[in-house]
Amino acid sequence: MDTNQLPHLISLLEDESDEVKSAVGEALAAYGTTLKWALAELPTPPTAEQLEKIHQLVGTYRGDSAGEEEPEFIPGELVCHRRYGYRGVVVALDASCQADDKWYFSNRTQPDRNQPWYHVLVHDSKSVTYAAQTSLEVDPSGEQVSHPDVAEFFEGFADGFYIRNSRPWPGKPG
Repeated sequence: MDTNQLPHLISLLEDESDEVKSAVGEALAAYGTTLKWALAELPTPPTAEQLEKIHQLVGTYRGDSAGEEEPEFIPGELVCHRRYGYRGVVVALDASCQADDKWYFSNRTQPDRNQPWYHVLVHDSKSVTYAAQTSLEVDPSGEQVSHPDVAEFFEGFADGFYIRNSRPWPGKPG
């Protein structure tokens, strides 16, 4: 899919025409499981309101995608850990767990490796965690995260969402 189309498709989200909604929904749904990653890579990521509209449209126009685990979060989203309760911001993600077996089995729990995993800057600490999708949920607070690396990977904060800069996460291609 041509990711250069995404900014134009996002600009059409405000159009109330059924024909335009249908075309935009079908075009976005065609990205399949790569849509969230493509959106996260945009120089100007969509706002929380735009993301909600995108989710609604894609849900309406997507074909059967059973068996495909889509990322629920993108870089810049605020999350909470379900078990440990900490807040943080997603800075990067992997389609599946990329940690070695020693790290994986040293954890208290071993969530399924075949799901998206997220690098999270933890609020009020210097910690970065690597958490499975099933371990995270949306942080509804909308409040900024206090972490020394926020300014290194994000260029702003608006509407409860951090705006990711172009600096790659260590170990990820630029």
